[in-house]
Amino acid sequence: MQLKNRLKSDRITVYCRCDEIGNHASLKMMWAQALVGSSPTSGTNIKLSMIIADGKAIAQKVLSQIKTGLDGSRSGASPTPGELCRSVSIAAVWAGNDPATARFVELKKKRAESIGIKIIIFHFDSSDPEEKIINKIVELSEDKYISGIIVELPLPERFDRDKILNLIPKEKDVDVLSSSAQEDFYSNKSKILPPAVGALKILFEEYKVNPKDKVTVVFGQSILIGKPISHWLENVGAKVSKIDENTQNPKELCLKADLIISGVGKPNLISGNMVKNGAVVVDFGFEKLGDRVIGDVDFDSVAPKSSLITPVPGGMGPIVVVAFLKNTVQVAQNSLSKLDSFQEKVVLSSHICFPDSREERGKYTREALARLTRKT
Repeated sequence: MQLKNRLKSDRITVYCRCDEIGNHASLKMMWAQALVGSSPTSGTNIKLSMIIADGKAIAQKVLSQIKTGLDGSRSGASPTPGELCRSVSIAAVWAGNDPATARFVELKKKRAESIGIKIIIFHFDSSDPEEKIINKIVELSEDKYISGIIVELPLPERFDRDKILNLIPKEKDVDVLSSSAQEDFYSNKSKILPPAVGALKILFEEYKVNPKDKVTVVFGQSILIGKPISHWLENVGAKVSKIDENTQNPKELCLKADLIISGVGKPNLISGNMVKNGAVVVDFGFEKLGDRVIGDVDFDSVAPKSSLITPVPGGMGPIVVVAFLKNTVQVAQNSLSKLDSFQEKVVLSSHICFPDSREERGKYTREALARLTRKT
């Protein structure tokens, strides 16, 4: 899609040619009919008072900001916090053989390592005993050179999700999923936001959306998306209705909403006849339908009525990843302040390619300290 964006007041007016809207043929026709009252010929210029959020561009912008913060220079003999952060490792634990989960873990790894944060992946088969995962998380929890731990959800059904998540120490819980980390978040004491909440905050800041006093509906109340987002929105002053499978009148609630947020994972759950003109629509859903990836929102019917809408793919997914990375930097900085000595910090800050196993890290650190001692 060839778009020309122009800032107009506090909104962006999007201009495009009707033959450049891309693969959304039905959307093209609905836009045209809604805006000019008839089906235009190819090449007709159409003015759209609507924004399609560019999640990839927003994510790249935030990623650059994070990298800038990490690329500090040394001052004398002391490593800067940025230099220290670049050498701290995050452990990612996941189980099963779901291709989507595998891709998401690799995407996190790629984005993290692009700014110098190392992610060590520990993959378990769905047939592995639960005790094997538990032992690994306990080991990682006790390893002071691992500053953060993530357990990628969903886990195979045979594993006790809550038991496994609660093994993660609060100070290493990058995703804010353990009971202790969630207790801090829901009592407004957490230093970091759950990644979905952080991503929504980034989106709102980018497009100057103020949720205060806005009538809001949140579809789904999952531990990852709906529940923490509902809490955060209520805290910033939005008037939130929580919609789940037991809600009696979801369409009526949705039609009144200024902000619509969904993270259910049910294709085309929200259609155009459920959305009022000018609504902000944020879609965290991600499902495969045949060879297509789609979200909870029927994009073709909802987009013409929206003032801002996030597409799937290319919308909230990339922003969630960079929100996770912001948390990673925060917990890395916190963990570095707890290392035993300045010498250990210098050792860490000098070597980005840090060994993956605990035994190798111990040996590596002893050897590096010995070299450092001989030089001083």
